[in-house]
Amino acid sequence: MSPDAPVPLVFPCGAIGLVGGWITADVLEMDELVPRFLLAGVTPIVAALLGHYLTQRIGGVRGDGSMAFGAGDAPADGAPWVDAPGKWTRRGPFVAGVLALWAIVVAGVVNGMTIGLVVGPAGMIIGAAFGAVFALPFVPALAVVLIAANRVGRARAGSIVALSDRRAVWAATAAVIAVALQLGSGLPGAAAPDLGRLVAAMGFAVVAGLCALDALEIARVLKLPRERSGAGDEVAERIAGEIEAGATGAGDDGAASSAARAGGKGTGERIDLGLGDEVQVEVVRPTHAYRGAQQIARVVRGDRGRAVAALRAGLMRGAGALAIGAALWSEVWK
Repeated sequence: MSPDAPVPLVFPCGAIGLVGGWITADVLEMDELVPRFLLAGVTPIVAALLGHYLTQRIGGVRGDGSMAFGAGDAPADGAPWVDAPGKWTRRGPFVAGVLALWAIVVAGVVNGMTIGLVVGPAGMIIGAAFGAVFALPFVPALAVVLIAANRVGRARAGSIVALSDRRAVWAATAAVIAVALQLGSGLPGAAAPDLGRLVAAMGFAVVAGLCALDALEIARVLKLPRERSGAGDEVAERIAGEIEAGATGAGDDGAASSAARAGGKGTGERIDLGLGDEVQVEVVRPTHAYRGAQQIARVVRGDRGRAVAALRAGLMRGAGALAIGAALWSEVWK
């Protein structure tokens, strides 16, 4: 299984930090611009550094749902593990969750101490306590993004499911920011509630757009045949058998050499579902009067059912976020 690079969490965490810092200033009812912009300026920087730290520690699961290990930790049976980061993920969900919680709280303490530095040593001590307390609301928000990031790596790089998993990280970020801004716009000390609602609407529009992409991918996968085209066709069976056995390279040149040896021609459309190693080959028989090599129309790699299930789960998560947004929207405007 080809490894998929983790999604950098610098921007998602930084964006959540920016929104969280602004809402924290609203909660504290900071009327002065200097402390407000200091809080809204330092928090995203610390959150972005936290995202950079977590990028190499969260994520990396196999296509069958089990955790991925690094190349040096491959099991003795030779199973194709993903060479993904996930230094915490592979220690189990409970340990990974505790370590992530600890990292978030520590980041909150550092953030509070940095802001309190402008006052002096006493401000740093008070800021550390406030930072630890106000880091707790960031835990569920960042948890949603980290859970989405944890799925990156379960599918082959560049496949339909892998691209959907990468989009899910940004959808989770947009949904968290939109929900937070909706809730924050109703606070008594909200500095710019209308702007918050506008950004929240944009966030849910992003979620809706990414959900639409998943829906289109589901429709595309469902259109694929459940069985190999022309079951029993010797050319299609031989090409599929060679690809499944790993007798050729993963690229188009390898598929072309498989086709040539098996009696086919060309590489056709290549679709990688991302989960499973099954191969389906569709061939087109020559239409002219003279005999010739059969043309490969499509090569599909992966399990159709598992891919649809993964895409459908992502679509349902996005729909749930939109439902929560719709419920909150009516409350905010009351």
